[in-house]
Amino acid sequence: MVGTTQLYAQPPAAPEAGAAPEPAAPIAPDTPAAPAVEAPAPGGQEATAAPPADEIQRIPAERKMTLMMMVQQGGVILWILMALGFVGLVWALFLIATVTPRREVPPNLAKRAQAQVRAGDVRGAYQMCLERDELLANVLRAGLKMAGHDRYVIQEAMESEGERGATLLWQRISYINNIATIAPLLGFLGTVWGMMLAFSSIAFDTAQVRDVTMAYGVAMAMITTAAGLSLAIPAIIVYYFLRGRVIKIIASVEAQASEFVELLSGGRSE
Repeated sequence: MVGTTQLYAQPPAAPEAGAAPEPAAPIAPDTPAAPAVEAPAPGGQEATAAPPADEIQRIPAERKMTLMMMVQQGGVILWILMALGFVGLVWALFLIATVTPRREVPPNLAKRAQAQVRAGDVRGAYQMCLERDELLANVLRAGLKMAGHDRYVIQEAMESEGERGATLLWQRISYINNIATIAPLLGFLGTVWGMMLAFSSIAFDTAQVRDVTMAYGVAMAMITTAAGLSLAIPAIIVYYFLRGRVIKIIASVEAQASEFVELLSGGRSE
């Protein structure tokens, strides 16, 4: 039977011409199969690896805090701070442009007035100062108005006018200081109000809306605090800058007024 089976068995197919015969793989008996190894993920990373940086940058815009979201979550207090900041910005620019030593103490005004007084034209010097509105012009006009009186009368008139003008300058720049004082207080008010909303949500809201309400309250607290400080810090810097200018203006007016008093009293005694 064995011979008959081998006789009638189909012979193996002959290899094609020009093709190398495939070597038969030896089969080792009782050899356990090697465990299957999973192919690595594309890029040489495992499936559980963190996404690359370019995918992190493609996060939808709804998940990022935008300026409009801050404005919406800041509430009414943030709107008040924004209005206060706009007013403070306009007023600060106006003061920086107008409160200057060159404007309040013109370099040639005192020299022209002194030249006219030495020439005996006191009325012409008074008319020249009357047509101007600088602080130095007002002080010189007050002294020229009292020309012919005693020295202490002229000096007192000029000092009174100088004090009045200096008070007006201090009052003009004090509004910037007021904004720098009020802004952080409004920010702290928003902080307290936001924390009240957050803690009231923990106490009274249901579990479904508790997290949202608490997050809204905390966001309102932080945004208003940051807005108040962001407004107060530049305002106080501008105030100190303008205060230095005012001090310089007052010192210059006092120096030139003293010389003018000496000129008026000396001319009168002659």
